[in-house]
Amino acid sequence: MVFLESFYKVLLQVHLFAALVLVGSMTHNLVIVVGYLRSEFGQKQREKFFVTVSLYAYITVYIIGSLIYPTFRIRVRYEYFDRVMRWATGLFEVKEHWASIGLALIIAYYFLRRSFDPETEREKLFLYVPVCFLLNLILWYELVAGSYLTVLKAS
Repeated sequence: MVFLESFYKVLLQVHLFAALVLVGSMTHNLVIVVGYLRSEFGQKQREKFFVTVSLYAYITVYIIGSLIYPTFRIRVRYEYFDRVMRWATGLFEVKEHWASIGLALIIAYYFLRRSFDPETEREKLFLYVPVCFLLNLILWYELVAGSYLTVLKAS
């Protein structure tokens, strides 16, 4: 018996739901942040809210992913991917490395957003906007790769 194996499917579904909340909140955040470049600052409070939701959702996704990892490692990766589709193991490992980088970035992004007002401190947007784009790229890659790997195993 693997740690939390009996809860694997439920945890995987919660992991997906939290990931969808995360991607949705960061995508909405990106749309507002792009508006900052056009001097549209009417949604600063909403954008700040999306950053907070994104941070908590990221931490939730990361923790739940850590809880399901032992079952994945034995039942999916070792018993299936490593034997049948070695490239899928590589895809998963790249996904996990980006997840760790993204965790550090989302924490930095959160504290950066809390430390400035985009309307009055526009010079900080030159750091804030690229980090927002990078986080969105990481998160969308994570969502697509994770969903693809789940479908691979299910087929």
